[in-house]
Amino acid sequence: MNRSLQFIAAVALISASAVAGSPAPAGTQSGEESAVLVVMDRYLTAISADDVRAIAALQTPEGMTYRARAVEDGGWDVIAHPSSHWADPSMVDGHKRRERYWSPTVLVRGAIAVVWAPYEFWIDGKTSHCGIDVFDMVKIDGAWRVSNAMWTVEPSACEELRPKDASSIRPEGR
Repeated sequence: MNRSLQFIAAVALISASAVAGSPAPAGTQSGEESAVLVVMDRYLTAISADDVRAIAALQTPEGMTYRARAVEDGGWDVIAHPSSHWADPSMVDGHKRRERYWSPTVLVRGAIAVVWAPYEFWIDGKTSHCGIDVFDMVKIDGAWRVSNAMWTVEPSACEELRPKDASSIRPEGR
């Protein structure tokens, strides 16, 4: 009996050591989540500043975007654009925009990442709408870049989506 307990204890110790040395679970990668959010913050700051050069530099030109706007019948109106559309200087129209997000969920695996977060979008100092942002990112030559983006446009969802603690809103400033 004593040998059986010693054997069980040894197996438990080996198993615990193997688990402690295991890589992070799929979807997580230590340190990279912060790097991804830094790029997300820079990208939304560029959107808020109508900085089309910064937008272009932070995204892949081959990417796509999809805007899904809630419609009155309960459905969704989805419009697609290449990412380069948002970096076109003709997009600067004199309106003051501001986009901020909070409570992001970040998944990273190797050179790909996804950010899912509620957001609020203002035009000329007034809330236009809220929704969910989803940004796909890819790490190219050591730098994270936005490869694709999708977002919902839900003007009546702001109360539901806004954070209770405003200190979690990103990016800071602007």
